[in-house]
Amino acid sequence: MRNIFVIVILVVLFSIPSASAQFLGQLTPAPTVHKGDALLGAYLGVYEDAFSLFGQFRYGIATYFDLGFKMGMIDLDPGYGESNAGLTIGGDVKYWFMEQRTGDPLDVSVGAGTEYLNVSDYSLFSLGGNVIASYQIRYDETKSVTPYGRLNMRWERQSFKGSGSPPPGWKKGPRDDMGVALALGAELKLSSDLYLVGELEIDDNVGFVGGVNYNVF
Repeated sequence: MRNIFVIVILVVLFSIPSASAQFLGQLTPAPTVHKGDALLGAYLGVYEDAFSLFGQFRYGIATYFDLGFKMGMIDLDPGYGESNAGLTIGGDVKYWFMEQRTGDPLDVSVGAGTEYLNVSDYSLFSLGGNVIASYQIRYDETKSVTPYGRLNMRWERQSFKGSGSPPPGWKKGPRDDMGVALALGAELKLSSDLYLVGELEIDDNVGFVGGVNYNVF
C-alpha cells in the first residue's frame, strides 16, 4: 500500500511539466449530498502564482449522485508578465459507490468535471475524471473529522491571446496538454449543518484552499 502511494505521488509531481492547474479543488469528501438536499460553500485559495475567492453550490440529484457548480474570482500570473484578475468557473458530477457506514473500509466515489479560467490574455479549459476516497472519524456524537484524497486526470487546453510576444516555448493560439493532480484534505464537522474544510492541491501550481461548507436544506 505504501509503495502504491509513493508511485501516485511521483506520477503527480513528474507529470507533464507544461500542464497548468485546476484551481477550484475538491472541497468535499467522497459521500454525495443526499437526494433533494443542497450545500453551499465559500473558500479562499492561495497558490504559487495565484489567489482565488470562490463559492460552491452542490445538489443531490438522485441517490448516490450529486452535481456541483463553482464560480469565483482569481488573480493569476500565467508566467509571462503581470498578474491579472479574471473569472474561474467549474462544474462536476459525482457518484458514490463504496459506503463506510455499510461496512466498506472507505467511502469512495468517482466523478467527472470541467473548469474554465479566463484572465486578460490567457484562458484555460480542462475536462477530466477523478477518484475520491475518504474516511470519517467520529470523536463526539455530533462531531467528526474526515480526511480525504482525490486523484484527478484531465485534458486541458491553454490559449495565449496577448498582442505582444508569447512566453518562451509558446505560440499564439491554443495548445493541448494532459494533467495529473492530487488533492489531500480534511473536513471538520462542527454541527449538523456546518463544516470547516481545507485541502492541499499538489498540481503544477501547488496551493492550499480553505473555507466552510453549510447544508442549506
